[in-house]
Amino acid sequence: MGRKPITDMKAFSASKNIKNQSFVYNGSIFTEDLVAAIIVTILLVPQSLAYALLAGLPPQVGIYVSIFPLLAYALLGSSKYLNVGPTAVISIMTAASISILPESERLISAAALGVMTGSILLVAWLFKAGFIMNFVSRPVVSAYITGAAILIIISQLKHIFGVNIYSSTALSMLSELLKNMYNINEYSMLIGICAISLLIIINRYLAYSLIRLRIKSRRAKLVGRIAPILIVAIFIMFSSFYNFSNTFDLNVVGEIPKGLPPFSIPVLPYSSLQSLAMPAVVIAIVAFVDSCSTAQELAARSRSRVDSNKELLSLGASNLVAGMTGGYPINGSMSRSAVNFNAGGKTRFVGLLVAMMMALTAVFLTPILKDLPLAVLAALIIVACFSLVDFKNLWETWVYSRADGITAIATFSSVLIFGVQWGVLVGVILAMALHINSTLLPHMPLVGRFPGTEHYRDSGRFNVETNEIIKTLRVDESLYYANARYLEDRVAQVVEESPDLKDLVLMCTAVNRIDASALSSLEEINKRLKSAEIRLHFSDMQSRVKERLFRSNFLDKLSGQIFLSQHEAMEELEPEPDWNVLSDHIDIH
Repeated sequence: MGRKPITDMKAFSASKNIKNQSFVYNGSIFTEDLVAAIIVTILLVPQSLAYALLAGLPPQVGIYVSIFPLLAYALLGSSKYLNVGPTAVISIMTAASISILPESERLISAAALGVMTGSILLVAWLFKAGFIMNFVSRPVVSAYITGAAILIIISQLKHIFGVNIYSSTALSMLSELLKNMYNINEYSMLIGICAISLLIIINRYLAYSLIRLRIKSRRAKLVGRIAPILIVAIFIMFSSFYNFSNTFDLNVVGEIPKGLPPFSIPVLPYSSLQSLAMPAVVIAIVAFVDSCSTAQELAARSRSRVDSNKELLSLGASNLVAGMTGGYPINGSMSRSAVNFNAGGKTRFVGLLVAMMMALTAVFLTPILKDLPLAVLAALIIVACFSLVDFKNLWETWVYSRADGITAIATFSSVLIFGVQWGVLVGVILAMALHINSTLLPHMPLVGRFPGTEHYRDSGRFNVETNEIIKTLRVDESLYYANARYLEDRVAQVVEESPDLKDLVLMCTAVNRIDASALSSLEEINKRLKSAEIRLHFSDMQSRVKERLFRSNFLDKLSGQIFLSQHEAMEELEPEPDWNVLSDHIDIH
């Protein structure tokens, strides 16, 4: 049916206005963006300090990477909800990357790492390499995040117990922690445990309690998310009033320089840059995959979409700006992005507003934060990481697929044993290796027909009709150079086991591609079968695969035919039954 013409101009005008309504930025949308920005900023202030310390950097660096990089993403990004900035995973990867360099170079090394990460992402954008996300499987991402969360929790125990730990892997950190047990600061441990307990209680029960008091669900959840800032404020007041730093020998944040971050290009010796090259590549991959996954999840909830190549551009620019403003690598935050979404943020203008508020924090509010105990910041990080630990997903992956389970467990173990910078690489390489291995020996069963139907299934799994003269081999994988010889061996095996064979049909339902090596193997198979007086046929072949075969002279040499369906092949090739033998003929003469 054709589209009905619009005769009423008023109706046409109204429909046009409805279409364009979402593109008009008005006061109502600004109000919602402003509320979301305030809530995200309240969450970001303590997180920025905590993640900077997690990266082994001064606390003001966390504020620095929460200003201008957010502006870059707001101008270039494709997600309406993604909030970029310091995150736990990238912070600990940065700490591991710069720990091998002299302490005097670590601050500038972190900035150089940000510039290198941004440059790698921008080069990937130039080559439209957004497809790289397809090579990182969900089990790898899930296992990596779980391993990194546990590693981060272990790394923060030094602040909870008030001891010094310099290692970067889980086992070495635990070993060093046990050796320093006699140096534990009881007051630091008490404050840390109290902060963790309060944060857990708030996360689990505050929103539920507010809902029971008949407060709207959405508002109750938002109050629950911003409540941790009250805990931070309370501990700052107590620490300032009782002088925790001197009275109890507690480690506190200390003086934070006021002002906006300085613009400069970090310069390092070539040897130092060389040692940061591989970590920058890994951080770029993790930052992109993690950010894009979060952005796509939120886009799906809002019925919108994310452009992965545009995300490469925006993340690359954000990291470049982060490095040039005295910061370190950043990516999209899952927690802050979810808060932005739930708080009702509508556009990327939220990022601009958050950047402005963080700039005001850097200029006016940093003196207030100097008495914040590090144990409280560690508690914030630990509780945030609890939600990232997902052993259930690891178990479900193992139950569903052993190959994916092995990949996930290897990724998880690599993060804990070798460090976060190796986890993703191990997972990606192992996942690709196992995938290639599964295609080397594809499933190629002999099939038969369900009696009285046109359905053909694996004769080893179902009770089906088979024929000794005609055999059908179903190929359950695309044919390429790595499995072409296996096809030759499988055909030879069928021929050897079927002395009465006259026709062999290759059922190609799952064959999406036949490369040049596989074509050579098919030519050799056809030649061998022809010499044994066996015809080679194909069925259920996809049209684009067939079109490729027409470009060669293979079909001219083919001893058999190409059938549209397997049932058509069997009807054509099966010999007529001997009705004299099968009939109950009665002579009435």
